[in-house]
Amino acid sequence: MRRIIILFTILISFFVLKAQKNNSTNEDDRVKMENAQIGIHEDSKSGYKQSTHPDAQWFANAGFGMFIHWSIASVREIDLSWPMMAGTQIGWRAANNKMDSTEVRKIIDSGDYFSGHACKKDNSCLTPNEYWEQAKYFKPTDYNPEEWAKAAKAVGMTYMVFTARHHDGFAMWPSKFGDLNTKNYMSGKDLVKPYVDACRKYGLKVGIYYSGPDWHFNREFQSFMYYGVSRDYKNIPSLDANLQARKTVKTEAEKQAHYYEVAEYIKGQVEELLSNYGKIDMIWFDGGPDIPKGNIAWSKCISMKRIHELQPRIVVSPRFFGYGDYKTYEGDAKLPTDIQKQWAELCVTIAKSGWGYTKYPLKPVETVLKQLILCRSRNTNYLLNFGPTKEGIFSEKMNLELDTIARWMKINGQSLTNCSALNMDETASVPATSKNKHRYLFLFHDNNSSEIQLKTSSEIKQLTLLADKKKIQTSFRDGLYTIPLASVHRTELVDVIDVELR
Repeated sequence: MRRIIILFTILISFFVLKAQKNNSTNEDDRVKMENAQIGIHEDSKSGYKQSTHPDAQWFANAGFGMFIHWSIASVREIDLSWPMMAGTQIGWRAANNKMDSTEVRKIIDSGDYFSGHACKKDNSCLTPNEYWEQAKYFKPTDYNPEEWAKAAKAVGMTYMVFTARHHDGFAMWPSKFGDLNTKNYMSGKDLVKPYVDACRKYGLKVGIYYSGPDWHFNREFQSFMYYGVSRDYKNIPSLDANLQARKTVKTEAEKQAHYYEVAEYIKGQVEELLSNYGKIDMIWFDGGPDIPKGNIAWSKCISMKRIHELQPRIVVSPRFFGYGDYKTYEGDAKLPTDIQKQWAELCVTIAKSGWGYTKYPLKPVETVLKQLILCRSRNTNYLLNFGPTKEGIFSEKMNLELDTIARWMKINGQSLTNCSALNMDETASVPATSKNKHRYLFLFHDNNSSEIQLKTSSEIKQLTLLADKKKIQTSFRDGLYTIPLASVHRTELVDVIDVELR
């Protein structure tokens, strides 16, 4: 009987791990498809050098940041922008899981371009025009970004990034450029300024997210069928903002005139963001503008030179020009597996799926802490995303998780704050960080080892469990310190051993 139970447990564990791996793979595929749609690429030949400005060096060891994805999509509690894009149930698939062309043809011929999409289950399918209708009902009466900044500070975050405008085109400030912003729908209320002020009040670096693509400004010149569908299948219609097949085609002259308009629009909005709010510490671009690569209209668009003229100290993400000041990773599946030699950042969501405020459950706190620790042990910043409600607040569960992280950081924060990876000649059998004469070893609950090892050329002065301040014994042999764990009192979350060197 015992053998049967053990075998059953092993099988359950296998299928759980397989499901987790499949989920990560699916997320990775989705991220790749999204990034391809919005024109994210790497330009290795640009010759751009990472910023050497003294006031930009904070990012090298920023550690922990708060990402805010918020827009009109919170009205219907759906993710930002992507719900308006038809055909993702066809195109967001791995190469070895492509939909049969016969199935695709049935969907296209039916005229129901969301057929088979998950949005059918909760009646959240909507056209672009229906998506933009949410702007009329976006009235965040409880918006108080000081609460966000206060929470960020309490959990040890050093910077924040706020979505000033996502791909959906809704600008969160009264921009003079375009007609989908708070100037048109909120009587000119500026949602960016209170955020900037809140960051400064709590000593956090100010980050602004800005999308290169704007599907509202570009609505007459693009298809709202996911681009990969027409790339992979024949006779796919170009869809308008009502998800109807277009009957006319823009001339080359009309397209070129539009490219210049896009360039002027993007340049105008970015200059507003970098001119009207004082010092901005980073701009988090997401995708390139709706201008073909190499088109002359690029000469009229915002340039890296102009960005540094307006904000000499700024850190720039690489997701607009194809180059920038750091390497960016997106999603759980992209957590770096080795120590980063250049500035790097991983952005993930507190929710199990979706960047905006949705009904998806949150990740367990231990999962968040593990990701944060693994990032810091590999010299990578960890940017954790929260999606506020339509009222402008975090959900109760988000606040509870932040409170739990804050309590953990109060005891263990020294192991992550201003820390970096181990020295090149040091290794550990568990994730580890270093700071001056201290090495911090992290004990995850899925680590069932009875002991851990640390290789260092320095002599150990003492070992302490941060949770209870009790001393821990160690032994030294063959160049390795071995730390037995039998006497270590474990807590509910990740435990940290402080190794103090002489």
